[in-house]
Amino acid sequence: MAVDSEGRVAGSAAVAVREDALLLLSLEVTASHRGKGAGHALLEAARAYGAARRVRALEVLAPDDPSALAFFLGAGLFLRALVLEMSAEACAKAEAKGAPLHAVGSAASLYGWIAALDRETRGFARPRDWAWWAAEGNVVSLKRGGRAVALGAWSTGPDRAALGPIAAKTPEAAADLLPLLVSRAGGKRLSLALPAEARTLLLAAASLGFRAVSTRLLLADRRRGDLRRYAGGGGRFF
Repeated sequence: MAVDSEGRVAGSAAVAVREDALLLLSLEVTASHRGKGAGHALLEAARAYGAARRVRALEVLAPDDPSALAFFLGAGLFLRALVLEMSAEACAKAEAKGAPLHAVGSAASLYGWIAALDRETRGFARPRDWAWWAAEGNVVSLKRGGRAVALGAWSTGPDRAALGPIAAKTPEAAADLLPLLVSRAGGKRLSLALPAEARTLLLAAASLGFRAVSTRLLLADRRRGDLRRYAGGGGRFF
C-alpha cells in the first residue's frame, strides 16, 4: 500500500509468486494521486518483493484501459501473450473419463515439477486464492502412474464457475484435465482464460463448447520458455 505525506492512501498492489514468476494481480492508484509517482512506487515495491523470493520474471494481465496499458509498457514490460477470455454453457460432453481426479489438500503428496504448487496449497507462497480453493476442496490433480501430471482449480459464484488455474507437465495433460474439471465444477455457465499459443488446450476447450468472448494482453518484463500454467482463474491470470 502507498500513502502520501499526510497519511492518506494513494494506492495499493497485490502480487502472488507462481513458480519462478511474480504475478501482479492488481495495481490501483486513487484518482487524486495519479501522475505523481505512486504507481511506479507500487510497481517497484512489487518487484522488490519478487526479487526477495528469487523470481525470474514479472507478469501482469493488462487491463483494458489504455492509460494503464501505457503505464506498464512505459515501465519496461512487453507483450508476452494474447489471452482469450472464454465462456460456455455446461454441457453433457464433459463427462469424466479415464483416471479419477485426486483432491489436493494439506496432506496431499505431489512430486517433481508440480511440488511448487503443492507448497502453495500448504501456505508456502500464501496467495489467498490457492489456500481458499484448497480449503473448499476445489483443487484437484490428474495422475498417471501414481504421479501428478496436471493440477487444476475452480471457483464458483452465484451464476457461473470459473475454471483454472490449470498447470500441467505437458499441453496434452492440461487438455485431458479440462473436461474433468468441467464435470467436477458444475454450474450452468463456465468461464476460462487461455493464452493464444496454448493450441492443444484451445482445441479441447472448443470441443466442450467454449467460445472466446473477449481478449486481454499478458505483459512481462522477461522472455521465458514454454508455459506450464495454461489457464487462468476468474479471468485474472494463468
